[in-house]
Order: sequence, then structure tokens, then C-alpha cells
Amino acid sequence: MAGFLNFSKAKEEFVEDSTEEYLSISEADTKSDADDKVLDVKTFVLDDYDSIRDILDVIRGGKTMCLIDIHLLRNKDPDELRRAVDKIKKTVEAVSGELVGFHDSWIMAAPMNVHIHKGRQ
Repeated sequence: MAGFLNFSKAKEEFVEDSTEEYLSISEADTKSDADDKVLDVKTFVLDDYDSIRDILDVIRGGKTMCLIDIHLLRNKDPDELRRAVDKIKKTVEAVSGELVGFHDSWIMAAPMNVHIHKGRQ
């Protein structure tokens, strides 16, 4: 059976290693912890109540921070904005996330593994 190729820096050539040692690796050993640490940030524009469906689906996924521009709906229909924000708030609370508003036109929904520091520090 063919051996593994090793690179020797001293000789600067490939050397064939004829040892036949194998290491058994389970699938759990090959999974990286980095996948759990990746956090996506996605922006949305809330222009009517029906546009919250995509936002709620992403929030329920639990790995994406949502930045939501609410100024169009605020200017169009403040009551509909209130309903939409209440629905987003309930969904964020259901997944143990956090919701914060900033700059009068944006809200941010963060999953449970992100803590939002509010106020000046």
C-alpha cells in the first residue's frame, strides 16, 4: 500500500513514508467550534407589516443579528409599525434574544448568544 507523502524542509523534496499507521477520527472530531461562533448580520427594510415574515424566520434561526430599518413604515402607518415591532419583540423574547432601538429609524434584534450593552459606558 502506498505511504503518505511528507515534505522535508532540509532536503526540499517530497519523501515517501512507508509506515502504515492510521488514526481513527470520528465525525464529531472533525466538526469545528468555529461554526458555532460565526454570527451573520443581515439588514432589512420594514416597509409594510407583511415584510416581517422574512425577519421573523431569520430571528428564529438564532444565528443572525438583524438590523431593521423602520423609517418607511413609521412615516406610512405608525399603528402598523407598532404591531410589527410588537410581533418582532415577542419572537425575539421567544428565542431568548434581545431587541434594541437606535437612531429613531433602526431596531436591532440579536440572538441569545449576543449581549447588547445599552447606554453609554
